[in-house]
Amino acid sequence: MRSRAVAGGYLVRLDRGEEVIETLTSFAARRKIGCGFLQGIGAVENAEIGYFDLAKKKYRRRTIASVAEAVGLNGNISLLDGKPFIHAHIILAGPDQKVAGGHLFSANVAITLEIYVRVIRGRLIRKHDPKTGFNFWQP
Repeated sequence: MRSRAVAGGYLVRLDRGEEVIETLTSFAARRKIGCGFLQGIGAVENAEIGYFDLAKKKYRRRTIASVAEAVGLNGNISLLDGKPFIHAHIILAGPDQKVAGGHLFSANVAITLEIYVRVIRGRLIRKHDPKTGFNFWQP
């Protein structure tokens, strides 16, 4: 991973083989980012994405093993139990240019992933809600 500070945040480049959520979490911890937003594009493989089934109160997960274009990555950075928490969604396009998307659990960078991290001053805390199983923002 490489990064450069810019007005309002960072330009971040993840390299082949890096795990997206793990690398961004480490980056946020090192930079002491307690509140921020993510936007990115690139290519990933072995992406585990999910859709939350409200009736069952759990994610339906799917793995896309092949290389796919990350045509959109959006998310945020907050704190859960005092540690950075990355909440990201991704849209992926395969060789047939059909898209799939959802909550991003994990993915490995296939070529590169270029991300703008916008940092917001202060901290944004998440707390667990036992009724839904979600960790909600506490703005």
